[in-house]
Amino acid sequence: MYGLIFLLLTASFLTFFIAGVLLTLFKKQIAFNERVSMYFTEPAKNQKRDPLSNNETNSKLKAELKSFWDKGTLLLNQRVSITERKKLDQLLRDAGYPFKSAVDFRLGQLLLCISINLPMFMFILPVAEHKSSVWMIILMVAILGFRLPMFYLGKRKTQRIKEINKSMPDFFDTVTLLLEAGMGLDLAIVEVAKKMKGPLSEEFIQTLEDMKLGKSRREAFYELRRRVPSPSFQSVITSLIQADQLGIGMAKALGNLSVRIREQRRETARELAMKAPVKMLFPMVFFIFPSLFIVILGPVVIQLITKGLGG
Repeated sequence: MYGLIFLLLTASFLTFFIAGVLLTLFKKQIAFNERVSMYFTEPAKNQKRDPLSNNETNSKLKAELKSFWDKGTLLLNQRVSITERKKLDQLLRDAGYPFKSAVDFRLGQLLLCISINLPMFMFILPVAEHKSSVWMIILMVAILGFRLPMFYLGKRKTQRIKEINKSMPDFFDTVTLLLEAGMGLDLAIVEVAKKMKGPLSEEFIQTLEDMKLGKSRREAFYELRRRVPSPSFQSVITSLIQADQLGIGMAKALGNLSVRIREQRRETARELAMKAPVKMLFPMVFFIFPSLFIVILGPVVIQLITKGLGG
């Protein structure tokens, strides 16, 4: 029984590992093939297909899935507390809202737990000799499946912060150029957000939508600073709020902020370069040095064992 479980886990691990290696090696070729199929293959296929029947089938399937999903959210809506919903809303906001609401995210967690454990219930548990061990494994897999979406949110949050920090200098430089050309701040942000796609543009568009609904620029910028958990971005927005309150020219303030942002990026790059030798120390000690010792000293040790010092 344990051998079967070990074989299944080993096969799944090797499958995912090989898939990850192949995707890394052929990443550029896959992206190229996807773009070629998007612009050349898909239009030809769509012309050959019957669009009415295809759209009807897809719409029916989407309607059925949406109805089941809505029923699940209604059942789960009363069981999610207000405190838990606030925590999940904050995590979803930091990750850029990959799910619509906290209830949808909780339902996704439960469905993932069920889908992971369903093959074990159907195939492994009925033929198992030690059912208590299988139930323990099922419990551990269920906890892992419940926590995986939380790890996904943390990964999305980190990636989103990196994208925002990376796009800040170019974004604010372009806004500064438009301000120096005589354009207003709100209109300049709109024009730049339309040209530069990404999480930073989405956040500024949301800020402008809040201003259209009646919020002042100060309140909208405070809300923007609260939504984005990036220290460098929050310091920039704080400087913009202070410049707006004191009546300083936005073009001059944004120009100075762009210079400061680029200096911070240089310092961050230097810091990462200084940390690289420390991070390389443990792989070298535990993986590289033992292999070198085996290759260099292995023949000498074998000769000492077989022939002794006198050989």
